Amino acid sequence: MGFYGIRYLIMNNISLKQIFLNLILFLCIYYLSFTFISASLDKIIDPHKFSEDIAGYGITPNWMNNIVAIILPWIELFCGLFLFLSLFKNFRNFKLLDPSNNLIIGMLIWFIFILSIATIQGLDIDCGCGLGEKVTPFERLVEDIVLLIISFIIKFRGKIKFLLNIKVQA
Repeated sequence: MGFYGIRYLIMNNISLKQIFLNLILFLCIYYLSFTFISASLDKIIDPHKFSEDIAGYGITPNWMNNIVAIILPWIELFCGLFLFLSLFKNFRNFKLLDPSNNLIIGMLIWFIFILSIATIQGLDIDCGCGLGEKVTPFERLVEDIVLLIISFIIKFRGKIKFLLNIKVQA
């Protein structure tokens, strides 16, 4: 950081709490965005396999599986891209962070619901998460709960700012 970095922080009255929270928010947005971008790519490349994975849950009718297999990966990709772009100052005016994060929260709640059902039923299926590895529904359920917590940290960053009594830019 050097002398000029410390001087900038002192001159602009930036606290260590503010730096820490901004770093946490950056890491949360970065991790969540790349998780959704990478999860979407395999599904976009092979929607037929994703449709079969969806059918393995036995929750939706077959005609719906194909539609979801085509549309959902693109929603995941764009939400991940919009989250990532919101990290850059040039894109903050577009207000991409909150709408994409809200969609991700909705998707994660649905994923947690269907993974819970699959876990309770003891299904031995590929979760259909598209990350290139075979993961049990329970393992993915735990990961999705962590992702949901990260999404809530992003969503309620203003409340966290208020509780910590610091200024947050996001």
